Amino acid sequence: EREQCRRRRYLPLALVAACGVELYTDIPSIMSPPAAEATAMEMDGASQSQPPPPFSGGEASSGSPPPQQQLENDPALPPSLHIPITSLAGDGSSSNAHYIEIFPEEISDIPSAALAKVLTDEDAPLSTWSDAALLYVQDRSAVQGSDLLREACKREETGVSGANNEDRVRTLASAGIALLTQVNRGGGLGGTDLSDEHGAGAAAAAAEDLEQRDENFRQMSDKQFNRATKIDGLFPMTWIGRGLLHLTAGRTDQAQFFFETTLKQCGQVLPALLGMAAVRFKKEDYAGALEMYGRAMALFPEKSGSETRVGFGLACYRLGQVDRAKAAFRRAHAMDAKNVEAMVGLAILDLASLDETAKDYRARTENAIRLLSTANLVDHSNALVQNHLANHYFWKWTPVPGTVSVEAGSTVVTASQPMNLDSGERVRIGLDRFESYVADDDDNDNDDTGPANTLHIKDAWTGESTTGLKLWKKDYDRVIALARGALSSTTVKEMQAESLFILARVHHIRDEMQEAAKFYDRACKLAPHLSPARFGLAQTLIWAESYEEATAHLKLVLGTSANATDALAALGLLEAKSGKNRREAFSHLKKAIDLDPLNPDLQVLEALALQQQEADYSKSLDCYRKAVRLMESRGNAPPAEVLTNMGVLCHETKQYKDAEEYYARALRTLDRDGSEKSSLAVDEDAVRHMDNALFWNYVDTGVKAKADGTQLTVDGTLPGAVKVGDEIQLGDGFESVITTLDGSTVTIKDFFSASNEENSETPQPEAVALSVKRPNQRLRDPMAVSVAFNLARLHEAAGRIIPAVELHKTIVKRHPSYVNSYLRLACIARDCGSLKDCSVWLKSACAVAPGNPEVLTLVGNLHLSLCDWQPAQSVFDQLLAQKVPNVEAYSMLSLGNIYFNNLKTPKRYAKHLQYAADFYKRILNKDKANAYAANGLGTVLAEKADLIKAKETFSRVREVSGDAIPDTLLNLGHIYLAQKKHPEALQMYQNYLNRTRGSGTPISSKNQNEDEGEVLQYIAFAYFDWAKQTEMHNNVKAAPADERYKMCIKYLEMAVKKFKRENVVMKYNLCMTKLQAANCVLQKADRGIRRTSKEIQEALDGLVESLPIVEQFLQWKNEGKKVQISTMTMNVFIAQCKSNIDAAKQHLDEEMKKEMEAAEVRKLRIDTANREKKKKEIAILEKKEEEQRRAEELEKKAMEKMAKAQGLVEVWEQEARTKKEAAERKKAKKSAKEEAPVAEDGPVFDDEAEDDAPAPVEQQTNPLFDDSDDSDSDGEMFTGGELPKTSANDVDDEKSAPKPSQEELFGADSEDESDEELQPAKKRSNDGDDEQVKKRMRVADDEDE
Repeated sequence: EREQCRRRRYLPLALVAACGVELYTDIPSIMSPPAAEATAMEMDGASQSQPPPPFSGGEASSGSPPPQQQLENDPALPPSLHIPITSLAGDGSSSNAHYIEIFPEEISDIPSAALAKVLTDEDAPLSTWSDAALLYVQDRSAVQGSDLLREACKREETGVSGANNEDRVRTLASAGIALLTQVNRGGGLGGTDLSDEHGAGAAAAAAEDLEQRDENFRQMSDKQFNRATKIDGLFPMTWIGRGLLHLTAGRTDQAQFFFETTLKQCGQVLPALLGMAAVRFKKEDYAGALEMYGRAMALFPEKSGSETRVGFGLACYRLGQVDRAKAAFRRAHAMDAKNVEAMVGLAILDLASLDETAKDYRARTENAIRLLSTANLVDHSNALVQNHLANHYFWKWTPVPGTVSVEAGSTVVTASQPMNLDSGERVRIGLDRFESYVADDDDNDNDDTGPANTLHIKDAWTGESTTGLKLWKKDYDRVIALARGALSSTTVKEMQAESLFILARVHHIRDEMQEAAKFYDRACKLAPHLSPARFGLAQTLIWAESYEEATAHLKLVLGTSANATDALAALGLLEAKSGKNRREAFSHLKKAIDLDPLNPDLQVLEALALQQQEADYSKSLDCYRKAVRLMESRGNAPPAEVLTNMGVLCHETKQYKDAEEYYARALRTLDRDGSEKSSLAVDEDAVRHMDNALFWNYVDTGVKAKADGTQLTVDGTLPGAVKVGDEIQLGDGFESVITTLDGSTVTIKDFFSASNEENSETPQPEAVALSVKRPNQRLRDPMAVSVAFNLARLHEAAGRIIPAVELHKTIVKRHPSYVNSYLRLACIARDCGSLKDCSVWLKSACAVAPGNPEVLTLVGNLHLSLCDWQPAQSVFDQLLAQKVPNVEAYSMLSLGNIYFNNLKTPKRYAKHLQYAADFYKRILNKDKANAYAANGLGTVLAEKADLIKAKETFSRVREVSGDAIPDTLLNLGHIYLAQKKHPEALQMYQNYLNRTRGSGTPISSKNQNEDEGEVLQYIAFAYFDWAKQTEMHNNVKAAPADERYKMCIKYLEMAVKKFKRENVVMKYNLCMTKLQAANCVLQKADRGIRRTSKEIQEALDGLVESLPIVEQFLQWKNEGKKVQISTMTMNVFIAQCKSNIDAAKQHLDEEMKKEMEAAEVRKLRIDTANREKKKKEIAILEKKEEEQRRAEELEKKAMEKMAKAQGLVEVWEQEARTKKEAAERKKAKKSAKEEAPVAEDGPVFDDEAEDDAPAPVEQQTNPLFDDSDDSDSDGEMFTGGELPKTSANDVDDEKSAPKPSQEELFGADSEDESDEELQPAKKRSNDGDDEQVKKRMRVADDEDE
């Protein structure tokens, strides 16, 4: 677990800037006040002969061209400096004829002091001093420029310069601005070492000195500005300077006022624009800062310089515009190849955007690192650059010259040339990424190749023997140098914290935990929100077992990084181990797994948390299995530790076969150096049992043998290592043991034939290979010893004692200091009843580890199990004298238990009880959470009859321990039983049995069965006492007593079976319970409780069974045998039992007679009830038949009606055809009379037409399909006029037409339902009128045609 935490990789904060982590950059420094100052001085220098522009209503004077117009006149290169030589004026020459010209590229070679002397000697004007200072600033020598301006201010103050007010104000303002450039740019902490406590104190003092120095610079600058303001209060440079002054002091509102005022009065001047951009950046108004930077670059593309592009890039980055930021940094770098901030920003963003799968990944990485290296060469004091370079070299593998060769399973590496590697350095061999550490090798002096060409590593080479491999190492010395350089080069706490974090990681990976913890702690104090440093501190605290502090730091990590999966998992594991809040612990683990479900390490951590509680072993095993599947899906082999834990969990959950399989896989995982191989060398105490096959192999002897029954003839010479008693294998399957050796003749124990070989399909040849069983070298690996010990414990649990003892003995022979195997051998001997062997093994353990608390504890427990109180007390007194924190409490608890178990000592009851209470109280005074001591104190209170306090104590212990102490349940049951709370007592007893049954841990000095038998007696007594209490009602309420007596008998019979020896008292109690149960049954009649002959018979049987048993006990008593029951008691029992037997027989006869009479009465009642039931069934059947008949009749009538309706439909269809034919004939007549005169109305309605009219059909259909809406629709068709009148003949014809009645259509029906079905057809007359209307409409249509 520590190895996993130690090797967790974290990127430094600046490298993950694109993910949202802040870049620790000094904003005023990045804004570059020197550039602002230079621009301001150049702007004024372009018109030195003109006075400063006066202010008029916020607009600039027309006498000075606006800065936008000066853009075309910006020179490509800064002008040279001309110093007039005035010292030659006395010889008659002109002062302007001679001058000193200094070019900008020469200024770096001229000290400011020498230049100041020249300017003073030549009495140069203040404008020349300012121009000289400007050259220094442009050459990145701001300090020398500031010194030069201070000298100029002194001349101005003395009045010897003779300059005009413009030059004076300009010089003073420039001097103030130059002083401000040194604020927050000072040389850091110099050589201060922050790695220890003294260095931390010195760093704090140095930081205070730097702050005081910056404050002095501000005061001096403010003084210069005040002097300039007195000369000219409206000079723009003074306002710019005051804005910069407030900006460096963090007063952004005041700074904004001065910059805005300058912009209003002077227009868009570059220094004011840059100042406003810096103010808005400080206020986190990145969009506003971006606007200002953009405006400055648009108006002053050359004078704005590369620093403005850097500020623009930072603003873009803060707005999430990464591509624009990279473009800005790239442009700044192109403008100024020495701009460190531009190189750093470009490199960081390039590194953050790298894709490891891209083809140009390596080239882009090298380019970014090249930029950082160049930046470091330009500025050795840039902490940001040094931190990033340190982080790069922390992860980089540096190749070592030459090649190396390694042997399989060896820790020796041979190089082709001398290597200069120190012990503890981390190296990587070959392309398979095999990593290890350089080990101390003191035996190289004997090597032929020389010690410089040989390297010893800690881990054995896992691959095959190979030559010509490359070797890489970690250059941690360079990382430390760069991180310390960054630490001493800055005063920004965040930058210092990152440097300390890098140093801490180096110590962490070197296993220097204490040093790493110091650096982590310092980093967290400087930058509380630096989550990786705090997580590293938590890891070191876990290593130091300071779990509470580690938990607190992990919670702080989650406060800043809520989705940090490693922190969530570690916190969950710690909280699960503490047991205080398991629900919250597993919620953390679940969240971590949900965030990264494919991470096997998180699954392993959850499994570790779950295995803290026995109830969660199955869940823990499932988590381990899931983690193994994830590892295997990635092509990684599960580590041996994980497989071992899985085996232990299977062991604890009684999955013995799976446990053995996981142990075998763990051993195979550890077989990296060929430890599974065997040799012919003889090992007297080696493992040979078949169940320990993981630790031996059959080794080929190199000879073959011919088998003839039990005789083997060896072809050749048998190796001398083969001896009598060796187990051999012939061929592939036959195994036996050598009984005798006589030259080339070998006698074996078992008869050999070809058919004996299980794996052979064809008969073996005459000569078969001869192999001998020999142990392998697995137990030489210290890590494999734990697996072997667990496998031996598995043999014990599965009942395989012989292979367990063999394996334990082999372990103690190979590793004599392994105490656990001695203790297990002692326990096995004790359980087998061999106390002598147990004592021998314990003595051996004491000799190997004298004073070992575990050994002494087992010795004391051995005496306790034998009830040897005095030796046990002396052992625990010895343990108590050692004052071992983890053993002291156990010793005091054992001593308290010894005194409590000896309360029956004559005249020492009160004294021993007080001693026991004192020991329990001493434990609780030191550890109030010790549940075992609290349980012991509860037993003392119960012994003193203080049941209420005892109950509270036991309840509290149960609440805290979660039933981890079974005795608490038993004690609570006793308390409830004493309080006559029988259901609660029974519940506690049952919980105790469920908790301890099958655990293999006895609750007292006896074996498990007898302990369980005692608890069953407690349960039986609880039922007995409950039944007696119920019988006290002596009425109907006493009915449950009989059932409770039966439960008491049941549990007593179960308890009797648990004891191997004869238990007279328990059997007598069983007989007495049966007697009481019989009395209870016989008294039911008097109490008004119903009873049965079966109950009386059972009571009688119980009495009959009990009587001879008690008579036998009385006989034993009379014969002088030891029976713990008095004679009088047994005589009374026998008398009562005989009396009850006679009474039970009488009651049985009476009850059987009553039951017979009741049975006859019951039979009569049943017969009567059956007859009544049969009558009801017949009536119901008849009713159903009648209903069915009526339904059939109704269905028949309905079918008849449907047939009539079908006939009508056919008639209607025939009439429709007739109507159609009549219409056709009419049409034919009309066409024949086209030339004849138009006829009157009379001929239209002639007899023939009347004959052809289909009125009778419609009159017949109306009664069936009348529509109440027909009249309305017809009326709508003739809304334009009146309907044609019907003739008298038509009316008469209608009246004379026969109207079919309902009886003619459907026949007579008396049913109401049928009448209701025919009721809708009642508008016959109306329908007839409608038909006449339709006829007239047809005539009108014909006339129109």
